[in-house]
Amino acid sequence: MPFSLPDLSTDIIIVGGGFVGLSTAYWLSELNPNLKIVVLDRGQLGAGASGRNAGFLTKGSAYFYKSLGQKWGVEGAQSILKFAEESLKLVYDHFLKTSSSIDFIPTTSMTLFKNEKLHQDLDFDAKSFGFEWRNESELPENLRSKFYGGLETSPEYKVTPVHLLEALKQKLEARKIKVLENVSAFKVTPDGVMTDSFVLRGKKVILALNGYFPQFHEVFKPLIIPHRAQMLAVELEKDFNCPSLYYDPPERVYWRKVHDRTIIFGGKRLLDEKGEVGDFEKISPLIQAGLESYVGDLLGLKYKVLHRWSGTMGFTDHELPILKKISAPIETYVVGGFSGHGMGLGFRSALEMAQLVTGQKQTSFFQTFKDNTINL
Repeated sequence: MPFSLPDLSTDIIIVGGGFVGLSTAYWLSELNPNLKIVVLDRGQLGAGASGRNAGFLTKGSAYFYKSLGQKWGVEGAQSILKFAEESLKLVYDHFLKTSSSIDFIPTTSMTLFKNEKLHQDLDFDAKSFGFEWRNESELPENLRSKFYGGLETSPEYKVTPVHLLEALKQKLEARKIKVLENVSAFKVTPDGVMTDSFVLRGKKVILALNGYFPQFHEVFKPLIIPHRAQMLAVELEKDFNCPSLYYDPPERVYWRKVHDRTIIFGGKRLLDEKGEVGDFEKISPLIQAGLESYVGDLLGLKYKVLHRWSGTMGFTDHELPILKKISAPIETYVVGGFSGHGMGLGFRSALEMAQLVTGQKQTSFFQTFKDNTINL
């Protein structure tokens, strides 16, 4: 039988308890400690993409910034890079270096190239974006016979995503911010947010749903498209020296060593790109086979599979998140559509959202690139 919480009202309701939703609550409490904030999530901590990703706390690959440069010009892409760099520094300063519970390793990321032609075809001014070329002899010995070279950048971080979410939640709860798990929100009303069990009254609403926006309201369907990312964790027969975060864009694969002989691989979406559009986390045998082929055939590794899973990301046509105030029955804001770069761009985006909500900014950084009209 549905229950009610008649005394549960707040200043700000955040729908979505992933990395960006929790980070937004954190920044709101930093900017105004007197605010009453409630975060709602339909699952448990880390059940969505924020807990299912590969643990890349990174600015992104050289291919990402090449693509952004083609869309928004070199200066625009460089401003996005600066935004991402600020985001990583903020995560480090506010959480990584101060929380003993977060498992993280400072590292570099590397965009790999199998041959000289792939490198030349990229036609990317790497140095102006902080990437340095590493030739084959400078790669880890394990990779020298497999790759021509790579573009490397730092500082980047390997992180256990759930540990970061747990540290965020602990910080929020210490500040008396309520984080309600297993509560499904399905409508913004003039009073606040209607859930599956009660109406939570509030003055302002923030929707931080990323790939799940189209489930919440049909207005988001053409703006944020959910895509699955397939993941594979393997244990190697022998140690494999690969200290960085690695991108292999032509293969649409990314990977990192977790510890000892355990490596996480993700990607291969192009094997079934249409089939991977959707927000239902399921395993694709075709793509999983592609990931295993990458491990065994391309890298030449002997392994056993430890775990397979998938997560849902939200993609926009312009590759950047939507972060703005929208038209709704109550003062409402949206932040989502990170196109696979939520961990890198998310913390600084959450600060932008907090500044919008508290009136310290009128428009977000991302609205200068593209501003969509949204009416709930």
